[in-house]
Amino acid sequence: MDASNENLKTRIVAQALGLSVSTVKRWVDTGVIDARRTVGNHRLIPRSEAIRMARELGRDPGLLQAQSPRPSATSAASIDQALCDRLYHLLRQGHDRAGQVRQLIRTVHETGGAVGLADGLVGPVMQRIGHGWQEGAVDVYQEHLATHVIASVLMSLIGACPGTGPTPRPLAIVAAPGGDPYVLATLLAELVLRESGWDVCNLGVDLPLRSLANAIRPKRPGLVCLSVSTIREPDAFDEEFAAIREAAASVKASVIVGGRGFGPELRSRHADVASGHRMADLADFARRLNTSLGSSAAASTSREGFAGRPGRSRPDADRSDTRGQATGREWHIDG
Repeated sequence: MDASNENLKTRIVAQALGLSVSTVKRWVDTGVIDARRTVGNHRLIPRSEAIRMARELGRDPGLLQAQSPRPSATSAASIDQALCDRLYHLLRQGHDRAGQVRQLIRTVHETGGAVGLADGLVGPVMQRIGHGWQEGAVDVYQEHLATHVIASVLMSLIGACPGTGPTPRPLAIVAAPGGDPYVLATLLAELVLRESGWDVCNLGVDLPLRSLANAIRPKRPGLVCLSVSTIREPDAFDEEFAAIREAAASVKASVIVGGRGFGPELRSRHADVASGHRMADLADFARRLNTSLGSSAAASTSREGFAGRPGRSRPDADRSDTRGQATGREWHIDG
């Protein structure tokens, strides 16, 4: 079948139209929307019919046009470039398009998860907006508004993540250092970690590293995630980062650092600390570490990074090391 008229499930159509699934099913049953039935009696709606209904309702048909192919939960690369282009143009059009932005982000998250959303959509689009600002094609207010709208959706997605159940989850602390204002990176890191089985204490952006060290000891996390998009005082970073590592070691917490601010020179100076280029690296590290912990009772056995330190074992020594080995887009989200 031509992908341009692929049959869509009622759930996909309902989300794109901003309706409940029960409403879409009722409209199919009463003939408002033309559809066909599968052998199992499931309703399938032709894409062209869904687009027609979207136009009648004054909804954005572009979301329906972008439904195929669907990205997998692990492949950001499978997200269509058309989706990135659409989000970029919606964000540039301003507040009037905020509802469509939220709808598009939720659609991508549903199919691609937090990793696909971060590495395949939000990251590339916000970097494009950042470059536009540098070239004078995007005004500062447009960048701020884009950040605000995306942040509001991310906080909503975070709020919808499952809470602590009968089996306690290990705790991760997320923060960005002093002088780093990029809130989207920390929010996406939190969403990725929550979807990887962690509880998260997000301490936000522009946090002095010594303050982060002060938080590590009483909270006793299993993982400390530092997002470094920019460094205000490079000469002081090593000393302050040493305080983080000392505090993490005192509670046997692992540490991972990501972001373009943690560049090749810093990675080489701190080669025994886990680092990542993409949110996919964070997800992989967090899941493997979570597995190695096994339960909250074993959280005290975690170690600092897959590479370890002299006298320290790796949390999952039979797996491959992920310290900065990934290629592709840097773990940095403008905004």
